[in-house]
Amino acid sequence: MSAAALHVRGLTAGYGPVTALRGVSLDVPDGAVVAVLGGNGAGKSTLLRALSRTLAFHGGAVTDGTVTFADRPLHTLPPDRIVAAGLCHVPEGRQVFARMTVEDNLRAGALAARKGTKAGAFKRVHELFPVLAERARQRAGLLSGGEQQMLAVARALMASPRLLLLDEPSLGLAPLMAARIADTIREINAQGTSVLLVEQNAALALRLASQAYVLEVGEVTIEGPAPELAASDEVRRRYLGVVDEEAADDAAPAEVPHLARWEHA
Repeated sequence: MSAAALHVRGLTAGYGPVTALRGVSLDVPDGAVVAVLGGNGAGKSTLLRALSRTLAFHGGAVTDGTVTFADRPLHTLPPDRIVAAGLCHVPEGRQVFARMTVEDNLRAGALAARKGTKAGAFKRVHELFPVLAERARQRAGLLSGGEQQMLAVARALMASPRLLLLDEPSLGLAPLMAARIADTIREINAQGTSVLLVEQNAALALRLASQAYVLEVGEVTIEGPAPELAASDEVRRRYLGVVDEEAADDAAPAEVPHLARWEHA
């Protein structure tokens, strides 16, 4: 079996007359965590929808480019075949089945699992998220926001993916819960699952990733090792809320905005 590496080349996609991605190329090496950063409207969610072939459900379409995973072309496959190939997408906003129980949400995630893997998948997600085992019979809509995010990730893991696509997993979470989600991503990766992480929380993403890309208006404008991006003056100024010290010294006190620095998770 070939290494589970993802290669995206020249991916262009949009919604009707609006082009949301313009010739995006990126790689996710086998076993890596790769981050995609960018502001609202940069095309981050569109990228993951294009990779999981769910873009059509949002009124969009891929118009050009190729996607290969483990040397297999994916850009023409339907969503269920994408999951079977080893890619699972955790969308922004959790999107758990609110009226179903926690256990039934997990069982839904296992529908695409290989035969004989369901028991092991349940064991894995219960070890990663003990609270989900405790609340197996509870309706998912009654969970807290952080617990729903755990359930969304766990539901994807039930299919035993080789690559997990995560869209804004820390969005709307308290700092402590965001840190717990970050620790879980590290553990999932340590267990052998590659991760493509879309995040507006750039500091969190760059701590988790080995490689990172910055999307702006649908195009990759910066790419490189995550530590290099974290040290980049441009990235620090635009995405980490760090003010250039010389510029700050030259400005009058009233003109310097208070920008909180990200705390370590």
